[in-house]
Amino acid sequence: MRRSLALGLAAAAVLASASPAAAEPTSPEERAAAIARPAVVLVEVNWHGWIRDPRTGEVFGGPAGYKATTSCSGAVVHEDGYVVTAGACLDPAPIVALAVAELTKLGRVEDPATAATQLADNAVLEGATEGSSPVRDVRVERVVGGSATPERDIAPATVVDVRGPGDVGVLKVPRGRMSAVALADVGDLPAGTPVLAIGYPEAEDATEPVNESGQITTRRAIADKPYYEVSAPARTSMTGGPVVDMDGRVIGLTTSADEDGNTLVTASTSVADLLRREGVEATPSANDRNYTAGLEHYFDGEYAKAVEFFDAVLAATPDHQQAGEYRRLAAGREDTGRPLLVWLIAACGAVAVLAAAAGAILLVMRRRHAGADLPTPPFGFPMPTAGPASGPIPVAGPVSAPIPVAEPPADGQVTTPSVASDVTMPAVGPGKDGTAT
Repeated sequence: MRRSLALGLAAAAVLASASPAAAEPTSPEERAAAIARPAVVLVEVNWHGWIRDPRTGEVFGGPAGYKATTSCSGAVVHEDGYVVTAGACLDPAPIVALAVAELTKLGRVEDPATAATQLADNAVLEGATEGSSPVRDVRVERVVGGSATPERDIAPATVVDVRGPGDVGVLKVPRGRMSAVALADVGDLPAGTPVLAIGYPEAEDATEPVNESGQITTRRAIADKPYYEVSAPARTSMTGGPVVDMDGRVIGLTTSADEDGNTLVTASTSVADLLRREGVEATPSANDRNYTAGLEHYFDGEYAKAVEFFDAVLAATPDHQQAGEYRRLAAGREDTGRPLLVWLIAACGAVAVLAAAAGAILLVMRRRHAGADLPTPPFGFPMPTAGPASGPIPVAGPVSAPIPVAEPPADGQVTTPSVASDVTMPAVGPGKDGTAT
């Protein structure tokens, strides 16, 4: 009996040693942030214009006009340079606020809210000459290069569309092979769903986005458009940044935040509707899929395989900051996972050992029952050794090997569609809270 117990323990030890080792513990938030953050960008809008009252012909702004700058966040949704952000980030609200402040200082305004409403109802925003468009200079900034020497890549952006269904704006920058994030194909996520709000902080020297965790608290409609309220606190410059689920997919864009830390989020269905109207399909590229697959292998402890995928990403986009950093981390670690086939071979061997041991025990018991003087057969059966697989083992996940990435156009850039760089601004209209926007 002692020998049979020892044999059983030995077989169990073989089975345990063959089972896949647990990967280094990580949080769902860390995984989600790692997937989405390469696609998060900083959006800066510089305004220069005058406000004219058509009823009186009076122009506000003086000889120099009003100048204002707004900083928001955004997300790349297509590798050819399509970026989405909050529509409010592209509104002339800062110019209206400057006009109201100036009129208040001159003593011409007693109630700023009333003045803002009057300007919204009657005034127009224009350029230096009557009827011309104001200057709206939009730039998209991202961080590229290695973690040791990050660089800021600043590109001019064209306003493709704004507002549309929900509070969404679409931009286009002359860049190719940009890291893009996927949209969640869902229309109604329940309360309690964990989410992550990602965007750039207010600091001018910020080199990477930050993220805040929370969950969906409720879902409601504003002007028949779907919005979420989430408990993830969002800073001012995070407006327009993506809010993602634990798979790193965008469930919406940050629209505004209140003093209690609740954040209003435009649902991803509104984002998808506007993109569809512009003929933009928000789908991950081969390079994005390679990066995501590399992350999955990395977080599963399969570091050698992760390096293979990150190398494919860096071969196509050498300035991919996150791929370079995770590749460095993966290269410095040993694999903790084991191929599934090896585990199965060892497990089958252990089962065979246990079956043989059980048969031997039954044989001994029968012989002892027939006659106590019969000799007990010796124990000891050869253990099958799990060797390397004869061929490549399929890898679980969306892709089992790095996907070939198509070469970009000869000049390395993607042609920008013929969309006007500055759209004619409509009359200033009232905002959601009654103030001018």
